[in-house]
Amino acid sequence: MKKIIGYLSFFLLFTLIVVMGMATWQEHLKGTQYAMNEIYNTTWFNLLWVSVSVLSTYYIWANKLYRKLPAFMLHLSLIVILTGALITRFNGKTGMIHLRENIENRTFFCEEDQDYIHLPFSLLLNSFQIEYYPGTTSPSNYISIIEIKDKSGNTSLEKEISMNNILKHEGYRFYQSSFDPDMKGSILSINYDSTGIIFTYTGYFLLFFSMLWIFFDSKGRFTELVKKTTKNKFASILIICLFSFFPVHAETTNSLLSKDGATVNREQSNRFAKLKVYYNGRICPLQTLAIDFTTKLTGKPKYKYANAEQVLLGWIFFPEKWQHVPLFDIRNEELKNIINNSGKACFSDFFNSKDQSYKLAPYHVQIYGSEQKSALIKEAAKLDEKIQLIAMIQNGELLQMFPFETSEKLLRWYTPTEQFPENISKQEILFAQNFFSLYYEYIRDNNINDTNILLDKLTVFQNSKTQDIFSESHFKAELILNKINIFSLLFKINLTIGCIAILFFISGVVRNQNTERIQHAFYYILMLMFIVLTIALALRGYVAGRLPMSNGYETMLFIAWCTLSIGVLSRKYSFLITCFSFLLSGFVLLVAHIGSTNPQITPLVPVLQSPLLSIHVSLIMISYGLCGFMLLNSLTAFILLGIAPRKRQTKINTSKLKELNELFMYPATFFLGAGIFVGAIWANVSWGRYWGWDPKEVWALITFLLMSFTFHGKTLEFFKKPVIYHLFILIIFASVLMTYFGVNFVLGGKHSYGG
Repeated sequence: MKKIIGYLSFFLLFTLIVVMGMATWQEHLKGTQYAMNEIYNTTWFNLLWVSVSVLSTYYIWANKLYRKLPAFMLHLSLIVILTGALITRFNGKTGMIHLRENIENRTFFCEEDQDYIHLPFSLLLNSFQIEYYPGTTSPSNYISIIEIKDKSGNTSLEKEISMNNILKHEGYRFYQSSFDPDMKGSILSINYDSTGIIFTYTGYFLLFFSMLWIFFDSKGRFTELVKKTTKNKFASILIICLFSFFPVHAETTNSLLSKDGATVNREQSNRFAKLKVYYNGRICPLQTLAIDFTTKLTGKPKYKYANAEQVLLGWIFFPEKWQHVPLFDIRNEELKNIINNSGKACFSDFFNSKDQSYKLAPYHVQIYGSEQKSALIKEAAKLDEKIQLIAMIQNGELLQMFPFETSEKLLRWYTPTEQFPENISKQEILFAQNFFSLYYEYIRDNNINDTNILLDKLTVFQNSKTQDIFSESHFKAELILNKINIFSLLFKINLTIGCIAILFFISGVVRNQNTERIQHAFYYILMLMFIVLTIALALRGYVAGRLPMSNGYETMLFIAWCTLSIGVLSRKYSFLITCFSFLLSGFVLLVAHIGSTNPQITPLVPVLQSPLLSIHVSLIMISYGLCGFMLLNSLTAFILLGIAPRKRQTKINTSKLKELNELFMYPATFFLGAGIFVGAIWANVSWGRYWGWDPKEVWALITFLLMSFTFHGKTLEFFKKPVIYHLFILIIFASVLMTYFGVNFVLGGKHSYGG
């Protein structure tokens, strides 16, 4: 009876997986509302989840799993999470409320009931305002000033709701969602689910704790697998991996301009790089601004022959040429028709030739005032940010390069187009106002001597104003960091060495030979990478004047440092930990590098600045990377079976590779599960709902559930067979591919990157 219940539980769970997979395709074909109404919000779908939960609970208790506390707590956490979801489904309320200035409203449209519901208090919109990025028409935040009145109308509170400020009142949470085009109205999303959230968050905590406990349980299967794999000796010849570095040679020309005349030459750009600018709340080299500007536009810190400084200076001095350079990729077909009917676009393509009107202007309300965004609006938002950034450079808004003392005796950095303090001498004001126009005249006339004198004057001027408050050593350290780009280099090195180490591990499982010296070599390389990353982080902290852990990018750098330090400290425990240290640090640094290709020049929407988002992405990326190595193991097993299917050694090797995959499956499942639920917490904090049945969410959950099957070999005995296990790894990896590529480029959804 117990086994029948167990089989039935897994059958229903697999049925859920199939239904959810089909639902994502139905959503793609017939729309989100159809999938919600016909599948996700139906009684039969909820009963399917309840049936899985009830049968699983019975099976857990019947098999006395409570005697194995880590596994019992893990299963209990999932039951608690599903209970929270059930409470949310039947008790939670989500909806929208539309407010107009000076008009009280105490009803909101409830999505669950498809009707208007009364609030126990009323809301009054006193004012609505939009904050813009300096010098642009691109909103950076929108703010509603709300007055809350009780039923009697005698007691009132005034509260502010903005993109990074949620209003909580009597169990209701209000989020700024959108606004009316006439700026006289505001649309708020509402969430009411205090009980469900308590259950869900308790389940998340139990899940994280139980997963960690499983790793450190001395009697658990993970520890058993670690001990088994470390008994195998390692053999093979070290694969030599060559990193080729191609030095960039300086231009040899007597002209101040580059060869195509679209920017200054390399020597001049290098001199400009060492000027100071006030950027992102601190004094830094102009090179830093140039790197972020160029990376934001092109995804790389250069464009063809031009380095970052040359690209920036090209837009400052030669915009008439750069506006025709096809810098922007357009993937959405509808957006292509709007811009220029091509997959490549230049700055001028975004403006109508007749009246110079901005082609994306009609979409600003949807870009900045809506939570639900179509694929067109998402891509339009990214392109709009780049266009607005170019406008800021051309208006001089980002060129805060002239430090002056205000009447309050405070040092402030000004752009050349700003109103300067009255106490500043006319000579200094003229110098600041005319610096860029003078420089343009000198390079146009190829006046090398005067250009260098002008740059030297600005350097002396900046130094004279900042010598008492600014350290030149910090400045030089930042130039070194920019030049080396050490963090991007480290992810390539660590991933490459990690792959080599894994190949040694696989080879050791297959050949059963001793190569302790090579293991020592890997360890010493690990030590070197740890020291390099430590120095790089210390240098970054020295430049910033604080601990380098204040944003998502730096958090991931710190996680990579922790991963390497664990490998260094745990060397004697297992060579596998050395492999993991290279791989995990490499994947985390890779995610950090991907994030750095979209630098925060203009302030991002505050919700996207949460470190939870960075952690969510990095954890899932690590899991997907480990799934890739499990796939490699399984493919190796099938190759061996194809070459010599009847040899006894082949059976031994495929069994060892199965055990290796079992070992990998633990951290892969842990990181994916942790990533999913950290993402859910971030979404709940940001949008008021921790699960929205978005296709990417659904497929990540499908992958997680498929992984969970492999841990139940006592019930699903066919997983004890290496061939079946390796085949299932292929299914899991196919689900990973669907999660990462299929959703992005086929199904779409809120998480889609595809056009």
